[in-house]
Amino acid sequence: MKERLFEQFESVYGSSAQSHAYYAPGRVNLIGEHIDYNGGLVFPAAISIGTYGVARLRDDQMIRLYSANYPDQGIVTVSLTNLDYQKDHGWANYAKGIFSFLIRMNQDIRYGIDLYVTGNLPTASGLSSSASLEVLVAYIANDLYHLKLSKIDIALMSQRVENEYMGMHCGIMDQLIIACGVKGKALLMNTATLEMTESNADFEGYKFIIMNTNYKRKTTDSKYNERVQECQQAKTILNQSFEFNHLCELKPSLLPTIQTLIQNEKIYRRVRHVITEQERTILAMEAMRAGDAKGFAKLLKESHESLKYDYEVTGVHLDTLVESAIRHGALGARVTGAGFGGCAIALVKTEFIETMKSSVSTDYRIITGLEATFYEVAFTDGVGGI
Repeated sequence: MKERLFEQFESVYGSSAQSHAYYAPGRVNLIGEHIDYNGGLVFPAAISIGTYGVARLRDDQMIRLYSANYPDQGIVTVSLTNLDYQKDHGWANYAKGIFSFLIRMNQDIRYGIDLYVTGNLPTASGLSSSASLEVLVAYIANDLYHLKLSKIDIALMSQRVENEYMGMHCGIMDQLIIACGVKGKALLMNTATLEMTESNADFEGYKFIIMNTNYKRKTTDSKYNERVQECQQAKTILNQSFEFNHLCELKPSLLPTIQTLIQNEKIYRRVRHVITEQERTILAMEAMRAGDAKGFAKLLKESHESLKYDYEVTGVHLDTLVESAIRHGALGARVTGAGFGGCAIALVKTEFIETMKSSVSTDYRIITGLEATFYEVAFTDGVGGI
């Protein structure tokens, strides 16, 4: 793989001298959805599909960016002195955003780079292709410029690029697991404190299967930001009665009181999802430690129901995959990622996997007219050199 990457770099830039290769995984969140921006506990793992990069320093201030996933865009060339967002730069804005923030942080960035990227993460799938790219570029810059940033620093900066440069008000989960993932493990992450606890991430006789709707989402960013704003609205109301920093600090036992304080039924349902999803994540960690596949699967189902009815982020494509998977042998399934399309995850007994995939494919094609894609992935380490 490494030699092929250098060859591809050379085909674009003429030479691969002084270049280095890197990899950043994607991620799947097992449970704990839409609560990382509410200070919640989440339970993701880095996965064995992701984004590869080859880069080298230049002797001037130019940055050249090329993605094999967007060949028609060609090489995007910018200067360290002009890193403003430009819509027609597409994917390259994520890389530009990283350099923009490094300079804003007064890092000593004197020279540009040549960068080649390629990846096997489907875009707009809920597997964090944008965060994978951000963390990859930040890690590359940290390495080539000898900046001595920690992986948590890299994750936090990448999140700021997403929030402030790209305008997507995501939490820290995606960038943090892509930076800090551990091979064969899931990480229980406290998104308020950034404390991470490793956990075994499998059940004997079962596998996690990722199911891609291949539905091209059109309004994900705006709908995601709308949910963030709704949670902020709820926090403002509830802070008049309770003292807390994040919605996930509130306990399920408070829900009857909360319902009397929030007159807007939709806003109350958003809060109910956040608080109950936090509880489900804690219970899921306990189930995984105990090897309780049935208990874990029950929580997956409850999470999807909450995301469907209380948070309203699923839709016909995801619901079809989840319901069909459970009907055809999955112990449990749920949306993973932002929703509105993208991917779902299912826990399936090993001997049922092929039958389930075939049956779900048929159901999904009949109901939506689209073809689903299935991924069996390993859980991997976070970003690094290769």
